[in-house]
Amino acid sequence: MHARPFILKIFAAAAALLFCLSAGAAGQAAAGNSPAEWKTLGTLSYTLSDNALQVQSRRIGLKIDSRLAVKPALRENGGALSPVSGEAAPPVFGARVEGFEVEDFAVDWDRLNIKEISDQLGRGACLELSARSKRYGMRNLQFEAQVRLSFYEKFPDVVIFSAGLKNLSGQNVKIEQLAGSRYLLDRRLLDPGSRPWEFASYQGAAYNWSRDYSVVRIVQDTDQKNFMGLEDLADSEGEGGGTPLIDLWAPEMGLALACAEASPQWISLPVRTLADGRVEIALTEEPKEYLGQKTVLAPGESCATVRSALILHHLDFYDPLHTYADLLRAQAVQIPLSSPPESYEPYWKSWGFKLIFNLEQIYGVLPELKKIGIKWANPDDGWFTWYGDWKPNPAPGKFPGGESDMRKFVSRLHSQGFKTSPWWYPQGVSPESDLAREHPDWLLLDRQGKPAVSSRDLYIICPEYQPGVDYVVSLVDKFMGDWGYDGLYLDCTDLSTAPPCFNPAHHHKSPLDSYTLQYRLFEAIYKRAQEIKPGCPVEMCICGIPHDPFKMAYYNVANASDPLSSLQMRRRIKVEKAFRGPTFCVGDCYQVPAGEWYGNAIQEDFESAMGSGAQVTTFFADLSPQQMEKWKRWFGLYRQMGLSSGEYLNLYDLAFDTPEAHVVRKNGKLYYGFFTDNWSTGRPLDLRGLDRDKSYRVRDWVNGVELGTVQGSKPLVHQAFKVHLLLEATPITN
Repeated sequence: MHARPFILKIFAAAAALLFCLSAGAAGQAAAGNSPAEWKTLGTLSYTLSDNALQVQSRRIGLKIDSRLAVKPALRENGGALSPVSGEAAPPVFGARVEGFEVEDFAVDWDRLNIKEISDQLGRGACLELSARSKRYGMRNLQFEAQVRLSFYEKFPDVVIFSAGLKNLSGQNVKIEQLAGSRYLLDRRLLDPGSRPWEFASYQGAAYNWSRDYSVVRIVQDTDQKNFMGLEDLADSEGEGGGTPLIDLWAPEMGLALACAEASPQWISLPVRTLADGRVEIALTEEPKEYLGQKTVLAPGESCATVRSALILHHLDFYDPLHTYADLLRAQAVQIPLSSPPESYEPYWKSWGFKLIFNLEQIYGVLPELKKIGIKWANPDDGWFTWYGDWKPNPAPGKFPGGESDMRKFVSRLHSQGFKTSPWWYPQGVSPESDLAREHPDWLLLDRQGKPAVSSRDLYIICPEYQPGVDYVVSLVDKFMGDWGYDGLYLDCTDLSTAPPCFNPAHHHKSPLDSYTLQYRLFEAIYKRAQEIKPGCPVEMCICGIPHDPFKMAYYNVANASDPLSSLQMRRRIKVEKAFRGPTFCVGDCYQVPAGEWYGNAIQEDFESAMGSGAQVTTFFADLSPQQMEKWKRWFGLYRQMGLSSGEYLNLYDLAFDTPEAHVVRKNGKLYYGFFTDNWSTGRPLDLRGLDRDKSYRVRDWVNGVELGTVQGSKPLVHQAFKVHLLLEATPITN
């Protein structure tokens, strides 16, 4: 197994750029430029010398030169480590104004201000720098950059960045782009034998169904914009929305960049390999006047960037995602850390019969579900007439009696000991629906004044128009109060975000209200569902793309987002555990019999689900006798072991450790899931996370094979396997 480099190597190529690691005399304010005169403010130490500012917090060091270039480093074990190139690096902040790339700055060190702060993120200290640009063009355009870098005691691995641009010219200027948190990464600074672009990455923008986002290898021609908005639905780069975070890492360390605001922002997080092989990242904004954004600066006027968070870490994406979620929680984005007990119940849904299911097919499956041990049976897409109307489908075999038949259906499931949740996409409206005809004022309109059309060819209820919101909430009353459903299953790629709304009837403060405040619709849905049936499961599946953290407070069951492979599923389970909490309920997105598998979901791979701590779910039309026994066994093990509510531990790197490994702690035991094509006995497996002072009995719990005893101080197991190996490590008590 590839071991994590616990003793960090500081290579000669990086050594010249590292920081002085000793702190000197105390002080309270920045002053002077005397060499190596260290001062302190709270947990921050700093010195200004050789026309550069060096700053040290408990875990992070920064070097800021007179051009506004910033080199961050992770301080650890008496040294500092950084993948950020200082050679010919761009300033941390720049702009494009009137066609000019404004990035030639000179810092005014006399205006350096370092002060204590206290806000939603806690106590800390911040640096404020001012830098003046050169003059541009025949009009002698000139600008001042105002950069703020904040450090917080509760977030020792984070630096919060923001900047402003002031127009020092005597005329109006047009802003075309603001670019903050700009860094050039070079893998050779961590490992001289590597090529400069050889990083793994997490890239959170929502592009298209099941495109990889959790582990994406950077290559020589990587160029991904990671735009978080959604504007021209007919010609969109992606689905819009997702997670506003990118992370690049290597075995030695990683660097993540996230938007630090508490609501969705109209930004991009580009990742691009340059001609020299180094990788450029940034957070960029391209303001548009028709979106209500500031695009012109008058003389003396300023504009500001959104805040971004720089997060330094080890291993893969888990820690930066977890840290980012904590930053949001500190700002009242109430992402829950655990799920209510009923959320962990395994369930079956009717998608094995596709859209054309009939009720007799569902009733016919119920005896099998009882044998398997499944107590939830959910009708999938196809139960309704039109999106927006949400009337029961009167087709023969479904609900010819309308709502009366729907109540009978739910009642029959209840009478047989089952609970049930309906499939639902709350914002979708079929153009043919009664709602589209009777309430066109509820719809989200594009710039041409026409109903915006989603990727499903649906109109969209504006999430920031109260009559539409009230109607959606009334549907929760109907589904769960009147019809008797026990939870909700929200599903559709279009859930990811909402485009700008130009409907004059809605009186938006900005067309972007529908985008930045979409989450409030789901808050209303979730609140009403919990009022009707407290603790009920509400799940959201965004069909193969990254989840939106601003909606995460409003569903208590997450999932692997329609993976195309077991590998994608396991990676996405870890993504959601990082965001939501190590014990949160994260579904595997359906075990499917091999003969019914059509490319999405998981083809009979319970080992991947259980080995990564997932909730086990399924859909099928028919099981063979052999499959029935298999389903009974695995769903029985799922209930018996309860690993989906165990504590996921971040001990392995999914990009660079081999074999792939996951760990869940439950009832004092550690459960390991190892995955690779083939593994020989000659290569030891490293059981990380064991107590060095204890001995452990190790067992292959799938096959019931005892593998002997290991010491926590030497946690190595020699065991060959193919595809997967699931181990249980039980501490031996004296």
